[in-house]
Amino acid sequence: MATGQISRRRCLVAADLAGENAEVLRESEGEEASAAAEEIFHRFLSCAASVDVVDEKDY
Repeated sequence: MATGQISRRRCLVAADLAGENAEVLRESEGEEASAAAEEIFHRFLSCAASVDVVDEKDY
């Protein structure tokens, strides 16, 4: 797998985990942590969108 490439499955798993982390922080820490968690989640999505997504079957 070339540098900057991530499989669709790994990208989806990472997005799911980032979303779950944001939800846990939101529930446990209140509004300030919720805003921080949302920012981290959206930054992750921006990063994920900027890499080449490939099918694992290609490797």
